[in-house]
Amino acid sequence: MFALVTFVPKPGAPDHARVMCYPTPDGDAMLTYLSPFDAWIEAAYSSKPGKPYRVIDASTFDPREMVSDLGGRLNVGLHLGWAAFDGKLLAKPSGELVGYMALQTLAVAPADMEDIEFTLNAENRKSVDNFHEKAGLFAYSESLEASTNWGEHRLDQEVALAMQNVPATCKASYADINQIAVYDLEGKQWHFVALADLGDKTPS
Repeated sequence: MFALVTFVPKPGAPDHARVMCYPTPDGDAMLTYLSPFDAWIEAAYSSKPGKPYRVIDASTFDPREMVSDLGGRLNVGLHLGWAAFDGKLLAKPSGELVGYMALQTLAVAPADMEDIEFTLNAENRKSVDNFHEKAGLFAYSESLEASTNWGEHRLDQEVALAMQNVPATCKASYADINQIAVYDLEGKQWHFVALADLGDKTPS
């Protein structure tokens, strides 16, 4: 899995980084992505002057601060797709797209703090498979696997093409979400799945 970080240097810790999170009732959830492609889209829309986000392998991030704050737990938000309304991607007033995620909580023992394995639980694996099946992307896992080998130049190209192919965006509210969108890396087009066909997940 992949995550987004931005550097927040501290005295004596010039490499200190902050991971992108989403607030939940049970504490902040570290956002993760199945492929660097969706993480790259998030980074492109969320980066600001002086606060660029970069994509990393989630397992390389040191989450001990978050785990300590949550008493030995790590909340993880798994990006499933992009929130949409009637064939249009939802956009925040800032222009950022609205992600759609599934939540899971990992129990992290002190001895495992530096070796956390980010894997899907059975429920979220089923949600991911179901979502892509309803989108007609039956070979999605092969496409995601291939994208993990792309360099920055290829990712920049693919994200630029994907955003050119977006039918439209709209500044609707969360209450208006009625679809979840996913980009087909092979067919180079967006697919929209009715929210009613999916379980209750969380917009981010």
